[in-house]
Amino acid sequence: MLRYLGYACVNEHLKPEKFKTCRLKSIETKGIEHLKEVVLHNLNFLEKIIRWNYQHQILFYRVSSDLIPLSTHPYVLEKQFFWKEDPDIQKILLRIKTAVKQYHMRISMHPDQYTVLNSFKEDVVRRSVEYLEFHADLLERLGGTDIILHVGGVYGDKEGAKERFIHEYKLLNSTIKGYLRIENDDKSYNIHDVIEISKETGVSVVFDYHHHRCHQDRELTAEDIKYIMTSWADIPKVHLSTGRTHEKDRSHHDYVTKADLDGLNTLLEGYAYDVMIEAKKKEMAVLELRDDETKDFNK
Repeated sequence: MLRYLGYACVNEHLKPEKFKTCRLKSIETKGIEHLKEVVLHNLNFLEKIIRWNYQHQILFYRVSSDLIPLSTHPYVLEKQFFWKEDPDIQKILLRIKTAVKQYHMRISMHPDQYTVLNSFKEDVVRRSVEYLEFHADLLERLGGTDIILHVGGVYGDKEGAKERFIHEYKLLNSTIKGYLRIENDDKSYNIHDVIEISKETGVSVVFDYHHHRCHQDRELTAEDIKYIMTSWADIPKVHLSTGRTHEKDRSHHDYVTKADLDGLNTLLEGYAYDVMIEAKKKEMAVLELRDDETKDFNK
């Protein structure tokens, strides 16, 4: 049974207000206080989005990884910008966490494609672990629950790459492991690859329905679905999008069709789960899908 529908990062209704970015050059020229101003803006805007979501009963939301820009960059750390210790930053984070708990809201994060645990390069793996530590620290302070990660590169040897992921996963600290979940992608690691890794590590599986349609070796069995859904200690999280031009188009549509949601619901019948809608129109896609179930966005 579907519980929550959610969306990622950007809120279309609140535009032109948006999150700010910060380049290293700006910090070098304007000073570390400029970065703090950006972070405070982003956190205040996040709080606004959280309260907007609650008013519209959207209780599932993905926070941008750029909320605190350059958080693990050596230059920023050298300048002693320790966001975890800054009282102004912590005050807003506490307000957000209190709201998240009060609203019974689910908060997740999804590190970018440069977070690669199975890289051959030690420095890439090291930076990836540092970035995961940042996400775990921030989620703890936001009252969040999930860090979603793809397996990574194939490097011409998928089996070897899977073994490296498993090895590096086992070296992660327990805090990161408590948040981390892995997702099937649309061209490298299908859902059965992810299930195999999960069986070796115990990591929860995020099932992306559209990725599965774009990249699969076989159909899902009832046993596969049971494993995916029971790999979670709490309510499973799944992803849903609609191809921009056709079913197997990896690019996302502005919205998600009712037919695609119905297909996912049929596949997962008998289980409780939350669905992250990955559509270009963000919360508008959630509201349309929830409130106007008869609309066909592919016409």
